Amino acid sequence: MERNSPSASPALSVREFFARFPNEQACLEHIMALRFGGTKLDCPSCGAVKSEFHKLRDRRVYACSHCLFQIAPTANTILQDTRTPLVSWFFAMYLFCTTRHGVSGKELQRQLGVTYKTAWRIGQQIRKLSGEADFAGLLRGHISATNPSSGVGAPKGAIPPRARPSSAA
Repeated sequence: MERNSPSASPALSVREFFARFPNEQACLEHIMALRFGGTKLDCPSCGAVKSEFHKLRDRRVYACSHCLFQIAPTANTILQDTRTPLVSWFFAMYLFCTTRHGVSGKELQRQLGVTYKTAWRIGQQIRKLSGEADFAGLLRGHISATNPSSGVGAPKGAIPPRARPSSAA
């Protein structure tokens, strides 16, 4: 299904989002896959090749099956040391990506069911991170854009807004 229209529904619906990230474990596994390529990796401590890292109970940490070296997938991210569930963070990021005009702290408070202080902090962290993101690599090659006010790309016979006669005269 093609979604070219800016008013088209997001690529991932809310129902699909919660099916993909139903709990803390699913979110942590996703972070582990993005940052480390999964749970089978070379241990930096004992040097075991393709060692299986297992999640420790009640902690956001994975440990090497050979030497028990621990890796925290959320370390050095905006999720480090947060007590807010990862599902709430992921849903806040989803809202920022799918909402056209941004998300206020009050809206995050309502949607996530957290205090305003927590919602405001989550929003600020996401805004800060997206402001620091390097999007230069995304705009490479041939880029085509239309400006509706210039008449470029407008249907035949359409008059650009600046060329229309003033109705106040």
